[in-house]
Amino acid sequence: MIALLLAQAAIPAAAPAWKLADRTNAAGVRSISASVTGNDGLSRFVVKCDVGSEPIVSIQFIQPQPLGSGADKPVAVRFDGGPAFTYNWQFPGTGTYIADPAAITKLTSFLVKSKTVRVETTNGASFAVQANFVAPTGDAMIRQVLGVCGYTLGVVPAPPPAPKDAP
Repeated sequence: MIALLLAQAAIPAAAPAWKLADRTNAAGVRSISASVTGNDGLSRFVVKCDVGSEPIVSIQFIQPQPLGSGADKPVAVRFDGGPAFTYNWQFPGTGTYIADPAAITKLTSFLVKSKTVRVETTNGASFAVQANFVAPTGDAMIRQVLGVCGYTLGVVPAPPPAPKDAP
């Protein structure tokens, strides 16, 4: 009996799996996302494409407790314990996101080649907040999300054409 319990204890818990979600709301806005729950079982890391009047790709870090809202502030993302890629993300409440095409391209390019992801920032009271995630096991899901918004993994999209001036 003890040997069986020890054998079961030696089996590692399954890592959270990445999930793909594809939805269209009543207004016709399509959202496709690839996401994973953090090792803490609460936080989430999301790569998302929303297609409304124009396609928008974002990377999101969602926490169960509010991160604060207001001004943009730095978020550091590390892959496999390496150096941090730090960008200013937007903080609307319990989550934070970035939608800058160059940052999205760099972060997703590293994401699909990594085994782990660590996100570090601060909450509204300036206390450190961090979460660890498993990276996807391949690039197919991330390519699918990016492709819906016209992105190609590893390629910074061209800026949209400037609006023509009305005569």
